[in-house]
Amino acid sequence: MKRITLLFILISFFGASSFAQKIVGFGGELSIVSFKPNYRIWFSKTTGFEVFGGVASELEDLIPNDAEAGFKFLHALLYERTQRTYIGVVGKWKWIDVYETNKRTSLPIPGFIIGKEWYSKRIKRKGFAVELGYQFGSKEYEIYSPENHTFISKEKFEEFPLILNLRYSFYSKK
Repeated sequence: MKRITLLFILISFFGASSFAQKIVGFGGELSIVSFKPNYRIWFSKTTGFEVFGGVASELEDLIPNDAEAGFKFLHALLYERTQRTYIGVVGKWKWIDVYETNKRTSLPIPGFIIGKEWYSKRIKRKGFAVELGYQFGSKEYEIYSPENHTFISKEKFEEFPLILNLRYSFYSKK
């Protein structure tokens, strides 16, 4: 009896989302301090996942010499045929070039977002999205002299806390 109940629960859980809009998309995302190509997949009307990676900069020097990669887990609050409003969590890892040295440091950056995406379903499926959110991450690192490797000072890197992303994607049905 337990197996039949478990099977019924699984069928109803996966069966409900089988009629949903399952789409995958490749696109680009422009942020305040970064540019990232990404791959987004919507498993159902309400559940999505995104993987991204790209170049970024610090707010102080605005030179795109840092790399970052991460993921987003998305949940749609409102779904209509041509638009979707969603919330999500962001997890990314950033590799930072330490200022005026040839060293790198890295740090994890968690955050959360709220987004709105609009679709065009005419000839080709395209999507445009705006995302707002908050992220936090900081790391303290030591700077050494490149000549004699003596300690110079301690610096603290803090990630820019505001997330403002503009996305453009090309979608196809799964």
